[in-house]
Amino acid sequence: MNDTATLSRLFAGIQADLDEVDKVFQERARSGLPILNSASMHALSSPGKRLRTALTLLSGKLKVYRFEKLLPLSVAFEMVHLATLIHDDIVDGAHTRRGQPTVNALWGDHIAILLGDYYFAKTAGLIADIEDNRINHLFSDTVATVCEGTIMEMLSARRLDLTVQGYYEKISHKTACLIAACCKGGAILSEASDEEIQHLHEYGINLGIAFQIIDDVLDYTEDQTTIGKPAGNDLRQGLVTLPLIYALQSQPHNGHHQQVQLLLSGEGGSEEQIREIVEWVARGSGIERSFEDAYRYAARARKALYHFPPSSDRDVLDELIDFVVLRKR
Repeated sequence: MNDTATLSRLFAGIQADLDEVDKVFQERARSGLPILNSASMHALSSPGKRLRTALTLLSGKLKVYRFEKLLPLSVAFEMVHLATLIHDDIVDGAHTRRGQPTVNALWGDHIAILLGDYYFAKTAGLIADIEDNRINHLFSDTVATVCEGTIMEMLSARRLDLTVQGYYEKISHKTACLIAACCKGGAILSEASDEEIQHLHEYGINLGIAFQIIDDVLDYTEDQTTIGKPAGNDLRQGLVTLPLIYALQSQPHNGHHQQVQLLLSGEGGSEEQIREIVEWVARGSGIERSFEDAYRYAARARKALYHFPPSSDRDVLDELIDFVVLRKR
């Protein structure tokens, strides 16, 4: 079963609510300005997993399910996620995402920046509709942390001395923080206790870390037909990720080390050289060690989840852990 079919099966019980989130998202994302509206509708047409919305709703179902509150929160989190992707594409100079042209490729960086800002602005009204100060603080803290993570990524780009600790700090801020906020927000709005809210936050942060590790592994082990971007794309953009860090640690003084340094410096490097490094990393122990780390964080997510009594919704959250570490795109 492929990834899309797996998620369709897992999300069957919340499909109607996911569709409602999509509907409200499109309504709230519309602009009266034709060019902004066109760019917005194009961004929304890009295929996505809707993982964050599902995590928000499923976390809310573990206690008292209040969809009328979870609806604006889910839309707001998806808007933040889309805004960060649009801004990432500008920073990376990316022209495609999952095989589709990026907003900046079609309308230029200026429109793309403003579209991301437009989404951030739209979230304010959505969060205000929820009328819960805990959500206000969660949302503002999350957006600030994601921005910090993006800055960390920019500062650590092309740095061969990035440590494992530095890598984890970066992905905890940039990726895992938002996934954790979805789970925590769902818990807050479901009238969960403080302890239960903390457990779901721990589930989300560990799931998010595992998610990003696997993303970084796939960049070395899969190709454009499966992940929608060429293998080694992170390396092309000067991003040092866990598989490369571990590969360099295992063989610190071979010729590949100097070759990676040259590629990261931005002073040159052919496609053949990039493919050589990608194949070297893919063959080495860095991939296995990265998988081991992902499995360890997945186990921590499961441990946090199992503080909740068995239920069909807990089962879906449990299966999502396996999905995250076993997916191919």
